[in-house]
Amino acid sequence: MTTRPLPVLPAGACDCHMHVFDSRYPFAPGAQPVPPAPMEQYLAVQSLMGTTRTVVVAPSSYGLDNRSTLDGLAALGAEGRAVVSLAPGATDAELAELHAAGVRGVRLNLARGQSTPFDTLAPIARRIAPLGWHVQLMLTPQQLVAHGDALAVVGVSLVIDHMARIPQDGGVDSPAYTVLRRLVDAGNTWVKLSLASSAQLLGTSREEVLHTLGRQLVVSSTGRLVWGSDWPHVLSTLEGTPQPADEDMLALLLDWASAEAQRREILADTPAALYGFAAV
Repeated sequence: MTTRPLPVLPAGACDCHMHVFDSRYPFAPGAQPVPPAPMEQYLAVQSLMGTTRTVVVAPSSYGLDNRSTLDGLAALGAEGRAVVSLAPGATDAELAELHAAGVRGVRLNLARGQSTPFDTLAPIARRIAPLGWHVQLMLTPQQLVAHGDALAVVGVSLVIDHMARIPQDGGVDSPAYTVLRRLVDAGNTWVKLSLASSAQLLGTSREEVLHTLGRQLVVSSTGRLVWGSDWPHVLSTLEGTPQPADEDMLALLLDWASAEAQRREILADTPAALYGFAAV
């Protein structure tokens, strides 16, 4: 894609997926190191894109250590929320403190890292249900198919990271898309229109698979979509692929969601409801 000027975004536009990496905090054992990515650097990206709200997401690199994520959240104030990593044994006091800080979800990264395996899903869901939090899942298409029945009855809201990598698995023709469609249609699952490793499809013969999936989700999943930049694009760093431009990631969404009402819903209204932001 070619970087181009972006239109003015709707009031309360939210980047629902980014990470903060602080060199003060050690990576989890076995994690591949990534360069520092402080909140100050992200705020310049935010200004360029025109978003005003942000959800900081715990990366697998830190395991269950949320200090970097929570520091980033604190820097955002009322316009920030966070999704953390969590062990099922977290105390009620810890959960209450996290909620007061702006945490609204727990991330299970099944595709990378070892800190949040699938068998922690049910006990974590029971702990966070009284708070109204959701579980955010990063998983592969194969994992989505394997766990689809269990996800349908988990008892809390679900948010699927990065379209479950379905663009790399054939898009709307992937068996995982059928599972995703069933979960979304049941009314308890949201999808992040963020790319991560799907950005590798841009500029290739498989790019149209990505666009077809994105547009199909926009027209068929009203009220169940949010968008995230995935800054600072960790998978591109770890896999040695070119870094996507943040403006291009947003321009992609604006191409899929060409109507103003669609953009307002995906960028502002749905994030406000899902993460508990004040009405604009």
